[in-house]
Amino acid sequence: MSRMPCIYDMNVAPVLSVRNLSVAFGFAKGRKGALVPRDGVPPLQVTDKVSFEIHSGEFFALVGESGCGKSVTAMSILRLLPQPSAQIVNGEVLFYEAQEHSASKEIDLSRLPLPELQKYRGSRIACIFQEPMQALNPVISIRKQLLEVFRYCAPGGKNFAPAEALGLIEEQLKDAGFTDTARVLDSYPHELSGGMLQRVCIVMSLLSRPRLIIADEPTTALDVTVQAQVLAVLKEMARKSGTAVLLITHNMGIVSQYADRVAVMYAGRIIETGPVREVINGPLHPYTQGLLAAIPESHSQMKNLKSIPGSVPHPRDFVSGCRFADRCEKCMNGSRELQAKCRGEVPPASKTKETGHEACCFDL
Repeated sequence: MSRMPCIYDMNVAPVLSVRNLSVAFGFAKGRKGALVPRDGVPPLQVTDKVSFEIHSGEFFALVGESGCGKSVTAMSILRLLPQPSAQIVNGEVLFYEAQEHSASKEIDLSRLPLPELQKYRGSRIACIFQEPMQALNPVISIRKQLLEVFRYCAPGGKNFAPAEALGLIEEQLKDAGFTDTARVLDSYPHELSGGMLQRVCIVMSLLSRPRLIIADEPTTALDVTVQAQVLAVLKEMARKSGTAVLLITHNMGIVSQYADRVAVMYAGRIIETGPVREVINGPLHPYTQGLLAAIPESHSQMKNLKSIPGSVPHPRDFVSGCRFADRCEKCMNGSRELQAKCRGEVPPASKTKETGHEACCFDL
């Protein structure tokens, strides 16, 4: 399958700019509503100064092992994490709202009052979750659930007549690959397959014409062939509308096929970012190199798969220096000076190419 063309422009203002975002768990409400450590235990910081930008029309992937902080980062954009336990303790989440006759309006979502933030949830920024059966109401027909978008998140705040809204829904369902739209609309979630339900969720997310879609591992529960169909539909429909997509995944194969740019995350930090072709063909960070080396390319190579020794540390065991140092062959085989530096200092991002390919490592 050939890659779809990239249509985003890095020279224009981004749709979303996440800057030095840090999220911690373990808060509780004290007297007068003030946030305090729960049970007197210091809060556990799970992400550390995460930064990235997403542009209009871009398919941006955030990739890493389970537990590295991908979903926490994605859900913190719209503050969908459990409250009051999870809190943004540092950083900004800047959303750039398009204006008709002026420059984009910059809004910090991390500091918006909840009633104001509700205006952005589902309308300007939509989400696609892992389990479509949990995202959809099992006792309401697909027709009614899709029509609800026009009740709460109508594009442009316009009032749509039921017939007009239904016409737009049918058009989007056809774009998503459905030929029997009447049957799909009259169905209940349990009457459709997992792949069909996820395509319905894609349609639901796009009906409000959002500027950004957050897709949190949307194909985890699907088989490989259906994964390809669903992601192809998502990318093509987003491309047509100019919608930016933040794809959360642990699958480097999906990243190489569909993403335009990728950020690799490890133990709460982003350790490499760049155009997907450059990261896949020339990974800079030892962790990225290990992830790619562990992917089987053919059955004949199954016996020669490499693995990364050790495991991802728990947030309570995060160190001040490079968090990959204890698993890194470069560090373990390096000089004493390099080992001390890796374990004692946070490596800065070193940009090696004009395209923005960068990695956080002392031994580049």
